Amino acid sequence: MRSQIFRLTALALIAALAGLQAHAADEQVMTSGQVKFVSGGVGEDSNARMQALSKEFNFRLLFAAKDGHYLADVAVTITDARGAKILETVAQGPWLLATLAPGKYVITATYAGTTVTRATTMPRSGRREVFFRWEEPQYSGAANDKSR
Repeated sequence: MRSQIFRLTALALIAALAGLQAHAADEQVMTSGQVKFVSGGVGEDSNARMQALSKEFNFRLLFAAKDGHYLADVAVTITDARGAKILETVAQGPWLLATLAPGKYVITATYAGTTVTRATTMPRSGRREVFFRWEEPQYSGAANDKSR
């Protein structure tokens, strides 16, 4: 009996640690060339971690539907004034934080096949935020049929 309880307790502990590691990976700070970045923000814990990390970055992107709910799995490309790609990634949540040098940038974000492009200038000091919003795709089918 004790051995069975020990096994169950050990399995529960392993599962809990695996869950913590998965969440920690969601907000892992990465580097692409000279750009340090992180994405995440799905769920309250992840959102709180992203808010805490935001102090370390001067550039913040937010991805949401026009109805207000947050989006994830957004393909993001940032190019500099010369057109050189400085970051290409997929945002794992509604927030993408980055450290950019002063200059002009073009951000291209694609969600559900729809691409939105924004241009911005990163100042020598301070922070910049850019927001992206999409219409949610309409799905056909009986589940969405309001005529009944």
